[in-house]
Amino acid sequence: MTLLYASTFADSLGKLTHQEQKQAKLTVMDLALDPRGNGLQMHRIDKAEGFWSVRVNRDLRIILHRDGDDDLLAYVDHHDDAYAWAERKRLIPHERTGAMQFVEVPVVQAAEGDDQGSSSYHYPHVDYTALPVAASRPFVSLTDDQLLDVGVPRDWLDIVRDTEEAHVESLFDRLPGEAAEALLDFATGGRIEDHTAPVAPAGSDPYLHPDAQRRFRKVEGLEELKAALEAPFEKWAIFLHPAQRSSVERDWSGPARVSGSAGTGKTIVALHRAAHLAKDVDAKVLLTTFSPALAKNLESKMDLLLEAQKDRRSRVDVRAIDDAARELFEKWIGALRLADLVDARQAIEDAVSRGLGAGHSTDFLLEEWEEVIDAWCVRDVGEYGSIPRIGRKIRLGQNQRESAWEVFAFVRERLIEKGLITWADVYKELGHRVAAGEAFPYSHIVIDEAQDLSVAQAKFLGKLSAAGGNSLFFTGDLGQRIFHLPFSWCRLGIDVRGRSQILKVCYRTSHQIRSAADRLLSGEIVDQDGIVEVRRGTVSVFDGPSPKLELFDNAEDEIAAVIEWVRRRVEEGIAPSEIGILVRDVDQLGRARRATAGYDDVSAIVMHDAKGLEYRAVAVMALDEDVMPSARRLSEVGDVADLEAIHETERHLLYVAATRARDHLHVSGVAPGSEFLDDIGVQV
Repeated sequence: MTLLYASTFADSLGKLTHQEQKQAKLTVMDLALDPRGNGLQMHRIDKAEGFWSVRVNRDLRIILHRDGDDDLLAYVDHHDDAYAWAERKRLIPHERTGAMQFVEVPVVQAAEGDDQGSSSYHYPHVDYTALPVAASRPFVSLTDDQLLDVGVPRDWLDIVRDTEEAHVESLFDRLPGEAAEALLDFATGGRIEDHTAPVAPAGSDPYLHPDAQRRFRKVEGLEELKAALEAPFEKWAIFLHPAQRSSVERDWSGPARVSGSAGTGKTIVALHRAAHLAKDVDAKVLLTTFSPALAKNLESKMDLLLEAQKDRRSRVDVRAIDDAARELFEKWIGALRLADLVDARQAIEDAVSRGLGAGHSTDFLLEEWEEVIDAWCVRDVGEYGSIPRIGRKIRLGQNQRESAWEVFAFVRERLIEKGLITWADVYKELGHRVAAGEAFPYSHIVIDEAQDLSVAQAKFLGKLSAAGGNSLFFTGDLGQRIFHLPFSWCRLGIDVRGRSQILKVCYRTSHQIRSAADRLLSGEIVDQDGIVEVRRGTVSVFDGPSPKLELFDNAEDEIAAVIEWVRRRVEEGIAPSEIGILVRDVDQLGRARRATAGYDDVSAIVMHDAKGLEYRAVAVMALDEDVMPSARRLSEVGDVADLEAIHETERHLLYVAATRARDHLHVSGVAPGSEFLDDIGVQV
């Protein structure tokens, strides 16, 4: 007997009370231990072929689909609702693709003359290919074959073609996921042919089709079943989209990168990729990211993902990349005494006081040290002239470089005297050890939020790329790069050309919020190696209220309005801990804290700290004219190219902030407000 677990069961289990969940889980375990159901009250549901009802308690019922040796946990709910769900569903392989699907029985008026008891559904024949494409019915010209090729069930062909534009989003709740994604992309300008589903070989298991695996999972043992039941909301740990699964399980021929807009499941891919690599008993995997806070979140998710597989979990280390580097440095080289920007500033000020660096301000020299000299581990003035200055505000001639170099040479000498080393030099030293043959402890490294890697980190990883085809795997989003200036990965030894994939399904953010945020960025983003990331065609899997924009005469009025907005969200049932108030930087943080409406659990943070977080409701406030883009950054502009670079990173930052919201987004500022508000296009 094979036990399968459906995503619909996870969804319905998560909606029960804690006590009801506990009772349902016990019944499921009883059924798993004895598939015949001895001691359980089970019976067929007359109006739902193949479905059985399993009694949990007086009112609660588990809906089970039984077909030969396959038992599928399909749904759980109160008696009448559970039966109604089963009576509206059929479980069948798709006639064209072979993928197993839950098909909702369409409620359509039977044709005149049919018997009242007929279960068939008839439609008047219409040659849809002869009709003009109408804005009100975006699918009217699609043929039967085109719709079947993307997984639309036959009973739904005419209903889809008759769907009006205003109701397109509702298809996600009623059609199999592969069909809904294809139709939503087509409705927003995509090509239906780009979503043709793979056809399963004759006689193959319909549950193993890539599209079926996004909603059905064959349970391997009781421990895996227990893990699935314990976390019904964590469906990411059980089900993967075919595009995600392809990236996770592929045997890559070199460094690979998976990208996508915010909320498309890149972190989920990173987690599953690390877990997949750890199947090899000889593997040792490092799952890492740039932030300790994000690494902690990854660690808790990895614990959940491999809860039932302790041996595999032991082969995956999860930590921030700097923490992993520190451990290696202390193991290979010795005690680590880090220099920070305070040390650098003190050395620069000392150098300037001695007359070095004529013609350059201390602030310029500090930024030049951070973004060029230290970042690229520059050791002499000749090398200084060859380093790319992408995003730097001031162009330097030979004499200017030589003057500045006097200061930087002094800084390096001062740090050496104090026995201090920068993070960039830590990675450089580690790279030398790897190149010299030092035994590296990891066979594979998976890097999440890779767009925020520093030059030194990327250069170190580049030295590891020769270790094998699957040694490096990156996930990230160029549209969310906010911490470092852009640079070429190829130049540093990481070539992902031909090994890049883009995810196009957004699970975290509503269609309305994602559409508004997407307007901040170009439909295509090109990295420094010429790789084009096409962002068009991304679809969200759920709807929500439209984002709202409010501009005020002064900050006090804005604070009062955000307080009221927070109170309304709490009254609607959103927990204070699920609400975030985001501002550009610390100068506006006071406004955010005053707007929390007295709820201690409402987060008030700067946008940079929101990276990797998500909330059900987000207020992005203090978007004043001189706040975003940052007036301080604009004052340092050297030429038009620099102005464009600043606007790009500021847009990225606002995009990150807006896409932290799942259901509600409120945007506000003091009039006339940020110039970006016209682009984001939210409702006033």
